[in-house]
Amino acid sequence: MSSWIPSCRDRFTLSDFSFLTAVLSPHGERCHLWTLWEDPEALREMLDLKDVLRALIDSTAALSVSPAFYFYVLVRHSFLDAGIDDPGMSDYVAGVMVQRLASDTGDPLRSLPAGLTHAADFVAILESAQGRMRFHLQLEAGNQFLVLTGLFPGFINRRCQRRGAPGVGFYEDFARRAYRDAADNRSAPQDAPRRMFGELSEALPLARLSLNKMAEEFVFLGD
Repeated sequence: MSSWIPSCRDRFTLSDFSFLTAVLSPHGERCHLWTLWEDPEALREMLDLKDVLRALIDSTAALSVSPAFYFYVLVRHSFLDAGIDDPGMSDYVAGVMVQRLASDTGDPLRSLPAGLTHAADFVAILESAQGRMRFHLQLEAGNQFLVLTGLFPGFINRRCQRRGAPGVGFYEDFARRAYRDAADNRSAPQDAPRRMFGELSEALPLARLSLNKMAEEFVFLGD
């Protein structure tokens, strides 16, 4: 993927390789696995193995892996269990999570749970945006509410109960529309995966439920 598009698979580290080697070939030849590591399709097949997921969850050695590796494996297996089999979509969604959770950018468009968490905030910005800037804002809106509804549904539900704010379903629909608008925006950069954004819009209800389950079972994000 282009550098501006959130991604994980092109950000794996040597520590990730060492972890994968220990899981799949603890007494084998590293050079053989290195050849597979450098082949994108072979690497995808290795990371799709349940042994890798179990080790990531159960082994203390997983503490050494990068956020990119960690989130890609979790999202990929969660999506596979839900019947979402596009590895590019898993890579993108995992990349968005790393972008928002693994570092404090201080950017209100990309910070969670701080930052912009109301649809009205994005609507106000989008009203005056045109062309390519509008595309990028549509994408940031989709990304923000994908992660918010996927990993922080409790935050939304509490706000709904206490303040009468919209619920998870509202923000899920907002994210779907944002991705669809980004997919249809002809001002998008030529390298933008617009088709994938459209497919993510369609798959988002199922993807969101998968992320809810993933967050509940594997990811501790606090309150």
